Amino acid sequence: MSFLSQALKQRLGQRPGPRQGLRAALAAALSRKWRRRLAVAAALALLSGGLILLPPADFLLRLGIDALLPLRHWLHGPLFAPSESDVVVVAIDEQSYRAEPFRNTPKVAWTPHIARVLEMVTEAGPKAVGFDVIYPTSLDRPELLRGYDRPFLLALRKAADRELIVLGQARLSSETIQPYPGQIAAIKGRDNLRTLNLMVDPDDVVRGYFRAFGNEGGGETPSFGAELARRAGAALPADDFLINFNTVPGDIPIYSMVDLWTCAGEGAAAYFARHFRGKIVIFGEALDLEDRFVSSKRLAMTARADAAAQPERCRVAAEPERFGALGDRRSMPGVLIHAAAINTLTKDLHLAPLPKAAQFAAVTSSVLLLAVLFFMLKPGAGLAAAGAVLAAELVLAVNAFAAGVVVPIAMLAVTAALAYSLTYAYRFVVEDKERRWIQHAFRHYLAPVLVDRLAADPEALRLGGEKRRVTVFFSDIAGFTTISEGLRDQPDRLVEILNKYLTVMTEAVEARGGYVDKYIGDAVMAIWNAPLDDDQSERHGVEAALDCLAALERFNAEVVEREYGMKPIGTRIGLNTGMAVVGNMGSKARLNYTVTGDTVNLAARLEGANKEYGSNIMISEDVASGLGGEFTLRRLDRLVVKGKREPVTVFEVFGRRSDAGAALLERIAAFHAALALYDARDFAAAGRAFAALAASDPAAEMYAERCRHYQAASPPADWNGAFEMKTK
Repeated sequence: MSFLSQALKQRLGQRPGPRQGLRAALAAALSRKWRRRLAVAAALALLSGGLILLPPADFLLRLGIDALLPLRHWLHGPLFAPSESDVVVVAIDEQSYRAEPFRNTPKVAWTPHIARVLEMVTEAGPKAVGFDVIYPTSLDRPELLRGYDRPFLLALRKAADRELIVLGQARLSSETIQPYPGQIAAIKGRDNLRTLNLMVDPDDVVRGYFRAFGNEGGGETPSFGAELARRAGAALPADDFLINFNTVPGDIPIYSMVDLWTCAGEGAAAYFARHFRGKIVIFGEALDLEDRFVSSKRLAMTARADAAAQPERCRVAAEPERFGALGDRRSMPGVLIHAAAINTLTKDLHLAPLPKAAQFAAVTSSVLLLAVLFFMLKPGAGLAAAGAVLAAELVLAVNAFAAGVVVPIAMLAVTAALAYSLTYAYRFVVEDKERRWIQHAFRHYLAPVLVDRLAADPEALRLGGEKRRVTVFFSDIAGFTTISEGLRDQPDRLVEILNKYLTVMTEAVEARGGYVDKYIGDAVMAIWNAPLDDDQSERHGVEAALDCLAALERFNAEVVEREYGMKPIGTRIGLNTGMAVVGNMGSKARLNYTVTGDTVNLAARLEGANKEYGSNIMISEDVASGLGGEFTLRRLDRLVVKGKREPVTVFEVFGRRSDAGAALLERIAAFHAALALYDARDFAAAGRAFAALAASDPAAEMYAERCRHYQAASPPADWNGAFEMKTK
């Protein structure tokens, strides 16, 4: 793999050896890849939690109320029935504008008509009366109509005498719009004058309400709604507060001014008493275009249902076909916002934002969970998982909201989207880049399945120099020299055949998880348990060897004989298992990930030793001990390979035990019996036994010849049955 191995070592580092049982599971869970992922997830979680401390977080918390209101209604129903509202509205509505005596009359001239209604409302016994309309001018002037406002001023004084009346004023940037001075005098001064301004969020939506406004000379004065609630006996909060809108249709009873004017003219005091006694009454406009605001109730607005749910009329019937809403609008009259704020105070329906520490914990834990899920799942599945987590969080948030606690659901949604984007961006830019790099780097060196394993888990690759137990495979074409000499005038044909042969061998090796280390002419060197872990390397190596023979048989029939008209070629394979040094080896300019040591040398010697015994697959005792009883083996010899002194017991592999016939097993048993005579130095009997098998068994023929040699010249007294190879 040359320099690729060195580069991968630098990119991926090394990983400790395999573990078993629980330790293996823990090691896998805490692999460097997952430690890095958890670090990224934790960083994302802390970053997202830190957003809680920024000013936009408060806005996002308030923004979430818009969704929580309709969801609360869906899960828990309304806060209270319209009849239980502490506030009612006397509305100057579209019908009043178009009916006598208000039609075609300037509003400044309405004061005597409003006085009639105010008089009846005051007598009905309300807790407080407020005006969300301002009349800054008057016709009651010497040059106009002296005494025109007298009925209105008397009605105001009567309400003021009973400590009921609160008139509104509006603050501008440098000016204040106030009622006409005569009206202020009628209500006994500015103690009964309060500011109407609403609290508008950056997105022009009203979600909160001012508790009080600062005075120019110091101190503060309660706001319009807060003052009315105080007069009704409600305790005022320490700070500005969130409005807890009721979501039932017609939640604030609205009475048309023209209907009440007609009702008052007929002296229907009972109607007024029935509907206004004990209530906070606000006079205000409820028009289609003027004085309308978007509030946090915008997703729960039901204009048509509100109209149908309004209280009974006194005299003038409603005309929904003329004045009803064309659809469910997102805005509402400002007077209804004041009414909802007052109900929030009088009914103790306060909404408390989750404390900052709890918000931080909620966001960080949510993002940490989601980031881990995103690392585990593909983008589509991650999106579905995020939806499920957010749905669960939303249910919890709605239940908390029903209890008066505002959970930062919008922040949870925003940070979930942030976690999704950043996590999958990280996976694509960092992890998938590494995956693509590995796939490109190794596609010519490893089987596709192994490349996929490396790409999925780069930690499985170990590239540093280390000692580890490996199974080494060597194969070589039998008689390749003869073949090459026969094709010396056709080198392109020789290369073509060789490439096809090596392809067949490589595919068989890689199909069993082997790593093809190198090609040496017609020889193939492969290893198992490096660079990827393989705790069954012996079995996989032997299976690959058998697959190579089967594939070669097909290759001979379909290619060598049919396509090229040549005699079938054979192959010899040697396998050994043992400790070896694996890693990047070579010069400074060129490296190769390979394996070296006595284990490798012995595997190469065993491949060559097949020629001596006429065998196809020869394995060492270390390989045989790792096979169990799955394969049919016979002991061939105790070899001392060239360059070594200690003998090695070697075996021939015939195939899988399940495929072994009775004749083969009998022949192996006879061979082992003859080998026992040979080990006992009974060379005459052993020679006869081997000779009986020699006709169809090259190894038996070799032993028969060796027995004749030992009969003529006995081995030394300390002979242990070993045979020393004189060649490689």
